[in-house]
Formats: sequence, C-alpha cells, structure tokens
Amino acid sequence: MKKKIKVYLCDLTYDTIILVSDTIPINIGFIGSYLKNQLGDKITLELFKYPNDLLNKIKSDPPDILGLSNYSWNSNLSEHFAKVTRRYNSECIVLQGGTNFPHEKDQQAEFLISRPNTDIYALFEGERSSLKVLERFIETNGDRKKFFDQPIDGCVFLDQKSKKTKPKLITGNYLERIKDLDEIPSPYLNGMMDKFFDGKLTPFLETNRGCPFTCSFCHTGSDYYHKLNKFSQERVKAEIDYIGKKSKKFGITNLHMADVNFGMYPQDKLVCEFLLESKKKYSWPLQIMATTGKNSKKRVMEITSILGNMFSVNMSLQSMSETVLANIRRSNIRHEDMIAVNNHLREAGRSTKAELILPLPGETKKSFLEGLNKVLESNASSVTIYTLMMLQGTEFKTPSFRQKFGYNSKFRIVPLNFGEYDNEKVFDFEEVGVETKNLSFQDYLSLRSIALMVESLHNGKPYEEFFLYAKQHGIKSATFLNFLHDNIQNGPETVKKVFEGFINETKGELWETEEKLIEFYKLDENYIKLINGKVGGNLIYKYKSKSLTEAKLGWIDFIAQNLKKIILTNNPQLNSEEIFSEISDIKLFTTLKLQGLLDPKSKIDLVHSEFNYDILNWIDNLGKKKLSECILKGKKMFYFEYTQDQIKNRNDYFDRYGKDINALSKIVTRISNLESQFRKIKTTEASRPRDIYKKSSETFTRYALSN
Repeated sequence: MKKKIKVYLCDLTYDTIILVSDTIPINIGFIGSYLKNQLGDKITLELFKYPNDLLNKIKSDPPDILGLSNYSWNSNLSEHFAKVTRRYNSECIVLQGGTNFPHEKDQQAEFLISRPNTDIYALFEGERSSLKVLERFIETNGDRKKFFDQPIDGCVFLDQKSKKTKPKLITGNYLERIKDLDEIPSPYLNGMMDKFFDGKLTPFLETNRGCPFTCSFCHTGSDYYHKLNKFSQERVKAEIDYIGKKSKKFGITNLHMADVNFGMYPQDKLVCEFLLESKKKYSWPLQIMATTGKNSKKRVMEITSILGNMFSVNMSLQSMSETVLANIRRSNIRHEDMIAVNNHLREAGRSTKAELILPLPGETKKSFLEGLNKVLESNASSVTIYTLMMLQGTEFKTPSFRQKFGYNSKFRIVPLNFGEYDNEKVFDFEEVGVETKNLSFQDYLSLRSIALMVESLHNGKPYEEFFLYAKQHGIKSATFLNFLHDNIQNGPETVKKVFEGFINETKGELWETEEKLIEFYKLDENYIKLINGKVGGNLIYKYKSKSLTEAKLGWIDFIAQNLKKIILTNNPQLNSEEIFSEISDIKLFTTLKLQGLLDPKSKIDLVHSEFNYDILNWIDNLGKKKLSECILKGKKMFYFEYTQDQIKNRNDYFDRYGKDINALSKIVTRISNLESQFRKIKTTEASRPRDIYKKSSETFTRYALSN
C-alpha cells in the first residue's frame, strides 16, 4: 500500500457544560505510540479529545481508520462520530475499544448490532489488537470486502454477509498481554501528548497494569487482567519529570493515577519519591487522585506517607455484609485492621476514604445501615456511597444473575454527558440498580438521602468539631447523622430546600428505558433544563456543593441546635449553660474555617476572632482532653487564612471548571480531602499557618487531595 493510512484515535469527552472527562487521553496515546513504533511512515496519526476538533477534521480530511474509546460515559458520543465519519468517507474502518463491552459472545453480538456504524471491536488491552487491524488494512489495501474475509486476532466483528439478516459474530484469537510494558514507547516522552497540555486537562500516569482481585462488579475482575505487568522505573521517573515541567508552565496542579491498586506494591514507593521530587522542583503535583490497593493496607499507608496529605488512602469496602461479599466474590480488610489504619493516618494528619456500593446482591436496608455505622465509627475521613452501575463486562449485565437476586434497574444520564454535535443531540446514559429482592425502591431512596448527609456533613470534616464534641458525650457519628436525618423537616429553609431538591431529582433522574430517556431529553424544552444545570448532573456532588455554599450557615445552625438537644436529652444532668457556651465556640470556629470554601465570590483575606476555649489544643489532644478542660483564662485570638498553595489550587479549579453549580460539582469530585481547602489557622498574626488537624507547621508535602 503506497498511500499513507490516515488514522485518527479519539478519546472523546462531552464539553457542553464543562469538560466531563478532563484527563489527558493517555489510553489512545499508548495505542498511537505503539502503532507509530510498529508501522512508522506507513501511517499518519492524530489524536483527539474534544468533539468539535474531531468534527472539523472529519469534514475537511476524513480518516481511513477511526479509532474510538468506548466507556460508559462516552459510548453514544463515540458511535455518533462513527456515523458522522461515514458521511464523509463511507469506506472508513471504524474500530472501537474500551471497558464498556460485554464478555459473553451473544451479548457482544447484540452490542455491535446496536452500534451499526462500528465495524470492529478490539478486546481488552488495545495496542496489539489495533496493530492487527492496521496490518489487515495494509494487507487488503483498504478493500472493505477483503478486510472482513477472515477473523482478526484480538478483535470481534459481525459477519458482513449475514449482518443484515441473522448477524454472526466473528471472533479472532485472544492476544497475549504485553508483559514488558516498555515495549510501548512513552507518548509523553515522544511528544505525542504535548497538544493536550492546554491548561484544561489533568495529566494521567500509568505505572502498571493488572489486578489480582475478582470482584464481580468490576471489569478488571476478569481473569485476563490478573497478572501485574509494569513500566520500568526509569521510564516512570522520566515521565513524571516531563509532566512536571509541562504542568508548571500551564499552572496544572493535579494528577490522576491509572493504576487500580496504587501503593500495594513495593515499586510504588519509588513512584511516590519521584512525585515528591517533582513537587519540590515544579510545584506539581499538589494533589493526586488514585485508587489504592484493596489489601496490604499497612504497605499502602507506609508507602504513600511520603506524599503526606497530597494523597488519600482509599478503603474500597463496597459492603460490610459477609453475605454480600460472598455474592460478589470479594473479601475486605478486617474491621479491626481498618480502624487501626484509620486511627494511625488521622493521628498523622492524613485523610482516609472508604467506599460502599448500593444496592449489592443480598444487601438489606438493615445490613447496609449496620455496615455504614461500622465504617463511620472506624474513623474514616470520608465515606462515599455509590449507586450500583450495571456495567458491561460484569455479571450485573447477565440475565441469570439479575434474576437470581431480583434486580430492578433504571436508566439515567451519566452526569453532564450530553451535547449537540453536527446538529444532533447526543446523550450517554447508565443503567443503575435501584431495587433487589432484599431491598425495595423506597429503601433505596431512603438510603440515598442518608448518603447525601454522609457526603455533605461527614466527608472531608466540614463540621468535624461538632462530631468530635458529640463523640466526647457518648454519641457516635452515625447516631448523630441519623438524628439529624430524622429532624430535617425542622431545619432552616436553606437546609430543607437542599434536601427536598435532592430527593425530587433522585426520583426524576430515573427512566424505565433508554429510549424514553432520550425521547424526553431531545425535546428542546427539556434539553434546555440540561443546559441550565437544572437536571442531569451528579446529584450527590451537586447538592453537596449547594450545602457548602448556599446552605453552609444553615447547616451550622441546624447542627449546633440539634447537638445541644441530643446531648442534653441523653445527659440531662449536664450544665446546659456550659454546653451552650462550648457549642457556641465550636460554631464560630467552624464558620471561620469554612469561610470562602468553594465560593468564588467570597473574599479570601485573613479573618480572625476571639475564643473562650482553646479549640486547637482540644483537637490536638483528641481523646485526652475534654473541651471544658481547654477553657481559657482570658479570651484568645485565632487567625484563619488561605496559603499561597491553596489559592493556587483554588484559582486552578475555577479557571478550568468554572464557577456555577455544575462546575462546583465537578470540583468537589477533584478534591480528595476537603479539609485541605479549609483555611489554615494561626495563633498570632505573624506566626506560620498550620493545618487544623495536624500539629506541625506547614510543609511542602501538604495541601493536596485526591478523589
């Protein structure tokens, strides 16, 4: 074949409101770099992230081969651009790849039938499969009829002869994974990723591939991914240095890690050291978003301690019920070990995160609440409760599995994943579990409202001092949250408005079929609601953002009022005036530490006030002193301020994502430990600021977060 093959590789994101997938597309970078290394001048290659960039290029110079990523958040967007490409080059071969694909052959055929503009699908890791596709294209000189005459290893496609009648799936042999990942040239070091350092996208770093776990709800639970393969330490170090230089130039502060069990392996210690060195040289990264290992928590804790509060240790629990864990083929860290890890990290001023999923097979409302109570009492900084996604490539898409556990599912728009491209409205949606034979839809709604309270009031410590005070009076965090939940109708109007809006939108976001969902939102009057952010967002984070901005003072009043009530109800012998005095100081302390949080309109100047109690001393000696023992002989002034690193982070967030409610919802997903965004505290105006929850003064390893 004499003519160079034009190859476009695309990892598209919706950008109607904000960039929904805001990471540098390292996935297509790996494939592109591998293809270019193997085929050299036989191909020309371009990578795309933004839909309109691709649209303009297709119209002016359509490709011979179009490669598209396929995830739950961009599946329909990719298929739309496959259709657009067909208009400009009907002979183009359209290849898709990604995790949003079934493992069962009959389901694979159904999937491809539903994607009529997609010719072929690359299975699992895409480098070698994509190479096989291009080699076939070269062999057949781009002749579509000959191209599909024989199976292609690492790929599946529908038999072209039977495609319009009774489609038959043609499956090539599985390809071995690449064991030495350095076989893939670095798309960072060869400059292929340079165009994506634009101040909008977050760098993505992968140091290894594979997962030893078999969780049924995750696509990496497949046997295919069990063995761990690694990039070399020299390469990872060089990439971090390269990214650091670029990030400094464009004011980028954060990093995404692609590794699914970061910190679980000895080599991850070196990666942390490389990142710390980059932080010193380039002020990047200030925050790291990663999924930590599910086992070996002691090693994870020790390895990532190098990064301080730039990094959160994640306890991916999913459920605390042994019955549920058996149903999903998963084991968890022991509860007592989890408590020990969390306590150790909290004492070091670091944050920890735990995750639960609702509703998993066999879970009841009672067992879920019992599990949530255990997790909250384990001293985790943050507990995220996800709604179960029925993902392709997992058992939850299997009819027999659904029937066994009585699953009822509905469809909702993937948050903010919609847009209008080439005069056509496009939507991506997800299927979610909302009911099982063990948990009713009403139970689901009730637990979702509790999930909002956990996210808004507990996670990230915005109202931590209230919960600490409650605990010192024998009231557990879960008990206090439930008390607040039960009394929400007596709250301030700002609080009730947030809560009621969340419940109404939770009901309204669910649809019986994807067809009904699309039909509804294609109507102009409903599409405008999406554009205006009235519907279609991530509800937990949307209403958390509202809580922290529109209802923050209302929550402080409501929590303080109910804390007095529950303490004096449980302990009527206590001095009510003393309780009121102590809670009043906590209320003032909380107000000042949160002033300006996530509020682009707020002034960020130094603020101060006098206190009757040394609350900082009380926090530093948690468990050893009661607040009453920290009463001051005379009033003491505390100063609250934002540091330069915090202001840099803050400006980066607002510049990249925006300042409306949709933008704030995105920002809170990019902040791992919210407390790093609280004002720092000083005991004198001239002293150095410190974290509220760490005794030592500010160091370069602090103030950054991951989610």
